[in-house]
Amino acid sequence: MLKKRQLSQALLDGKLVIIQGNAKNEEDVRKVLINEKGELVDQIASGLGGAPKFTPNPLKPTLDDPHVCQDSMATIIAVLQKIAATGQASRMPLLSAISTTGLSQKRDIPIAMIPLYHWMLGPAHADKKIMEDRIVEAKKAGWIRDFVIIRASLLLGEARKEVRVGWEGKAPGQLGDGAAVGYTISREDVGLFVYQNVISQSGGDLVGKKVSITH
Repeated sequence: MLKKRQLSQALLDGKLVIIQGNAKNEEDVRKVLINEKGELVDQIASGLGGAPKFTPNPLKPTLDDPHVCQDSMATIIAVLQKIAATGQASRMPLLSAISTTGLSQKRDIPIAMIPLYHWMLGPAHADKKIMEDRIVEAKKAGWIRDFVIIRASLLLGEARKEVRVGWEGKAPGQLGDGAAVGYTISREDVGLFVYQNVISQSGGDLVGKKVSITH
C-alpha cells in the first residue's frame, strides 16, 4: 500500500499518530480531538461501522454492534460540546462522516438492490440514519463548524478511476443535483474521495451536503 501510494515510512512516522482507544469513551475521544499543543483539531473524519451478524432467524440479520455509529457520534459530539463550553476552541471543527446510500428522500439505489438493503442492511441503515441526524443537530447547536456526510454505495470491489457523485443540499428537502445511483464502490475509492474532496479542501463546495458516491 505504501509503494502504491508512493508514501515513505518516514512520512508516516512524521505525520501519523495512532491513539488506541474506544470511540464510545469520552476520554479516549478527547485524546484524538485535542493535539499535543492543547488545540482542538480543525477537521474530524469518521468512518465507523459494524460487522454483519446472523441470528437464528435468517430474516432478521443484525450487527455485532447495532448502535456503533450513533453511539460513537454521540460521544464525539458530547466531547465537542464540553470543549466549546470551556472556551478552549477558537472555532469548531468540520465533521465528515461515512454513511450509506439508501437513506435519501428519493431512491438512490438500483431497484435490484432494494431487497438486500431492506433485509440484510436494515440494522446498519437505521444506525447510520440516527448518526446523520445527530450530525445535523450538532451543526444547528454550534458544536461543529459544519459537516459533509458521504453516502457511499455498497463497499465492494476494486478501485477505479471514476467516481460518480450526487448530493442533497443544505435546505430541508433540497435535493440539489440528486443522488448518484449505483451498485458498489471500493473502500479505496471512498477514502481517496474523502481525502481529495473533503479533507484537503476543508469541505470545499460539499460543505453542508449529503453526498452520494458510487462507481
